[in-house]
Amino acid sequence: MKNKRIALTKEQQAELADLARHDKRAYVRMKAQAVQAVSQGMTRSSVAKVLGVERRAVGRWVRSYIESGASSFKVKGGRGRKAKVQVKEIEEYLRQTPSQFGIARARWTLGTLQGIVPCLRGMSESGIWRALARVGYRYKRGQPVVHSPDPRYREKRGLYCRL
Repeated sequence: MKNKRIALTKEQQAELADLARHDKRAYVRMKAQAVQAVSQGMTRSSVAKVLGVERRAVGRWVRSYIESGASSFKVKGGRGRKAKVQVKEIEEYLRQTPSQFGIARARWTLGTLQGIVPCLRGMSESGIWRALARVGYRYKRGQPVVHSPDPRYREKRGLYCRL
């Protein structure tokens, strides 16, 4: 197969080198490296083999870079699976106490959220924790309160723990 070498300006070569070394997104670095390698004379097939991608993908990256520049390396919005977790729904439930839903607790746990919030049903507790983090909430595991009938409990506890 004949190699189609592309001609880039010095500015484009410098831009690709900078993206390939310094961009925080790995997929942008990889695309920049691919276009850079093709511009230096490597075949699309050999670049694809080294990067572990399809040859057609390398061709698409090269064409899109020539047509649109470095902005073509970014992933366009709206791609991928739609989110199951609804931010407004989670906020609606978190702003209320579990007791309003017939649960004898003062604070939410991951398990109670799983049972009450419709968009979280069927998810694991670690999945719920990650979903809460994605929408900006932090889950902090509650500390159980220990009550002792011992009248000197607070005094004794003070020796080992802060109050």
